[in-house]
Amino acid sequence: MPPISKISASVPAIDEQAIAAFVSEMVDSVENTALAIISNWAGHPVWQRSYQSGAPDPNECIPANEVFAAEPAKRPLGRGNVAYDFPLSCINVENYTFTLVVYSLDPPSLTSVEFQISKMLSCISRQIDVDVTLSTTSIDISRIATALPAKTIDQNSSTPDIASQSLQNIVDLCFSERELECVATVITDCGTTTIACKDSFDRQSINKLVTLLKEPLEKKRRVVTARITLANGDKCHVVCAPILSKKQTVDGIALLIVRDFEPSYSKLIRLLANKIAKQRHAEPSSTKLLNRIELVAKISATLEIQPTLPHSLIYYDADKMHTINDAFGYSGGDSALARFKNILVDSAGANDSVAHMGSDRFAMFLPGASGDTAVAKATQVLQILNQESIDDGAKSINLSASAGVVDNSAATKGAEDMLVHAEVTARGAQDRGGNQSALFEDIDSSIIQRRSDVDKVGFLQMALLENKFVLHAQRIEAINAESGQKFELLARLDGNGNSDTSPAQFLSAAERYQLMAALDRWVINSALASLAGAENTLEISLATFCINVSAQSLRDDSFVDFIEARIAESGVPPDTLCFEITETSLVRHIERAQRFVQRLQRLGCQVALDDFGTGYSSFAYLKTLPVNYLKIDGSFVRDILENDLSKAIVNAVVNIADVIGAQTVAEHVESEMVQA
Repeated sequence: MPPISKISASVPAIDEQAIAAFVSEMVDSVENTALAIISNWAGHPVWQRSYQSGAPDPNECIPANEVFAAEPAKRPLGRGNVAYDFPLSCINVENYTFTLVVYSLDPPSLTSVEFQISKMLSCISRQIDVDVTLSTTSIDISRIATALPAKTIDQNSSTPDIASQSLQNIVDLCFSERELECVATVITDCGTTTIACKDSFDRQSINKLVTLLKEPLEKKRRVVTARITLANGDKCHVVCAPILSKKQTVDGIALLIVRDFEPSYSKLIRLLANKIAKQRHAEPSSTKLLNRIELVAKISATLEIQPTLPHSLIYYDADKMHTINDAFGYSGGDSALARFKNILVDSAGANDSVAHMGSDRFAMFLPGASGDTAVAKATQVLQILNQESIDDGAKSINLSASAGVVDNSAATKGAEDMLVHAEVTARGAQDRGGNQSALFEDIDSSIIQRRSDVDKVGFLQMALLENKFVLHAQRIEAINAESGQKFELLARLDGNGNSDTSPAQFLSAAERYQLMAALDRWVINSALASLAGAENTLEISLATFCINVSAQSLRDDSFVDFIEARIAESGVPPDTLCFEITETSLVRHIERAQRFVQRLQRLGCQVALDDFGTGYSSFAYLKTLPVNYLKIDGSFVRDILENDLSKAIVNAVVNIADVIGAQTVAEHVESEMVQA
């Protein structure tokens, strides 16, 4: 098998506005930032921005990417410039690197920079995944997701033939789902190889390929994509993922070989590897850690059921993880975190909940416990942890962590508030030297708000990736029988089985970090999928469904291309869709709005002007922007029975709508008298 080499891949569309918002936070944290770049595995920039005049050429700052380079690095560039490189942990695209260039004669350490920007790096990785997920056609993997047997796969059992057949069945299913050259799994700890392939491959060549891939996969611990040359000279792509043991060592590899790479293959191979790993090494449910969403649901439910009792949350942030990784490698870091997790699980009471918050951070929720009780618990855990060490005979490092404690009396806004306060407090304890716990005190509200916004954005990004939103149709009531049925489509966050939650509480963070365009795309994808799959197609074709468009989407020239492509794929009649833009967005982006409206109307869609009457020059723009609906702002409708000026404005809007051939929709109609 020829050596693996790096390849150039098609660059998925990423939301440049959102990336810029996250990087702006980094620039505020890292002094003298001159340049920021995101580059792909071929060494080509996919996003870049300068923050100083005279910043170096981005092409001179991009790292000479090794195919499997996976660790942060610091590089001198000369002339006072220093580059800090960080691999992005994206799921749907591979080998993306974020580079921050700092101009300084006394540049900060790599550890310091990573500490300051780590949250934003996570946000950027998730944002790229969101953009790819919403912009590309995904593989239908529902059959694959449920195909593995419920019985745990144990390759060391007395009936290995049954386990091997289970693996073979799932490999065959993956192979049949798409036009692939080869699908294979290799379990190295027992020598089991399963293959579904075309004539160009055999077990010997696959095992040889796995030998080449195992070392880089052990370093990277995530999906790797590379190029191989077949015996007949054909070029192919191999997409592989590690099958991890309970100790997080690589004890197997799952791989696809394809002619043409696309991001969705990364998702498919990750699913295959994770499914096999979970089935082979299923843990008892008692040791399962909650994730962030599950923890929030647990806290919220407890606060609702027992609002008068004290409840506390401990947020743990492991200390010195960079030092441990540098001294003992990532396997040493994984071992340290595994010990930390076990200590937390062993220390938790019968009613306590332990959660993994990501990376080297954990949380413990103590229902019925006061803040002082939680501080005592946190201190006990830290003392036990500090007795543990990582060593290799030549050197040894004691483990430690910082803990932030908050009780519900100090977090009046609920579960999210408790998380933010506890995390900020843990970070403060770490800043004071670490290996200590602290109880939340009222501190700088701007710091809390910034961290709160970052957490909310992360939550929204995960909700988009995991499809946690639901779509609601709000009826627009007609006042005459001739008007067909109309609905406004609104997104709600799935309330984990309790209730649906309005995303209004997240909108400020979404707008600040440029996430509104991703939300718009999710709504369009979901709306078209629902309408295309509806049984009552005649009723659907006679109705109108209104979809809001944010100013951020209006600024994106590719957004209308996205709409056209999705409508064509779905087969939904364009005239059943009405896209709403606010008057404020119109005024600020008049030329883009005109192009947007013209293209949609040529396609056959309808357009509504929302919040009409609140802009700078409401009526003037109607001369150049013919719309199908004018939605009268609710501020004029609420008091129409008491305020003559409001009544006059509404009458004027209705008259103008008649002249231009548009219909009117009144917002916030709260009584039958107003409707009449």
